Amino acid sequence: MNDNQFNQEEFDRYKAAFCQLNNKKTIPLVISEQVAFFLVAQLQLAFRHPNNIGAARDAVRESIQPIVDYFTGDVREILERGFHLEFDLDVNNTPQPDPVWDYYDLWITLHEGKQRIDEMIAAIADKEQADIITDNNVRELLTKTVNDFDHRLRYLRLS
Repeated sequence: MNDNQFNQEEFDRYKAAFCQLNNKKTIPLVISEQVAFFLVAQLQLAFRHPNNIGAARDAVRESIQPIVDYFTGDVREILERGFHLEFDLDVNNTPQPDPVWDYYDLWITLHEGKQRIDEMIAAIADKEQADIITDNNVRELLTKTVNDFDHRLRYLRLS
């Protein structure tokens, strides 16, 4: 067993402690406006996790609404946008390798392919039914990705 995992006794103890928490009692929280903004922004990132679903997520989302409501103007607009994926910034935090590196071209191809794969996933994520425009866009991106990968595959050394 991994040392970082709960054993059954610990799980039961922590579960019992959690069950004693009262949802009616409130905790006074005194933080600056800036920290409140950061708190909402951090929670918005947590909401993006695909496994962050259910009652706990919904309770947290509901509980931070008064913080969002506190703000006005541009700050409020920025916070509201944080709940909507279409306003996410495309930030490339991937470090760039040295161009003289043997795998540089392959690295670039893989990252470009990954970006196209992410685009394809985003294009179909909210579609319940297929449509010709989405199919054509995905086909174009997929064809380019497969062709690029196939081209790079030919240049990898055989062992």
